[in-house]
Amino acid sequence: MVSFIELNDTLQITKKQGFPEVLDLEKHLKTPFTAEQFNDKVFTFQSKPGVRIYHLPPVRNFFAENRDGKWIYWGLVHILETT
Repeated sequence: MVSFIELNDTLQITKKQGFPEVLDLEKHLKTPFTAEQFNDKVFTFQSKPGVRIYHLPPVRNFFAENRDGKWIYWGLVHILETT
């Protein structure tokens, strides 16, 4: 039997998994978003296949959007809770 454990420092998700609609790449390229625009905003993500292990929250992670298998790096996020 084979076991696979993946330790993550990057949250890479699709729109179906909860990537925030507010982070629109085309809008960002015209007028870049700032970190201050997202202060106190909390987003939820779900449906990642397989088991993943993150460092205990609260923790900083890299944040990437997965568009058709291509990763778009958006910056850093703070993971508040995992369930």
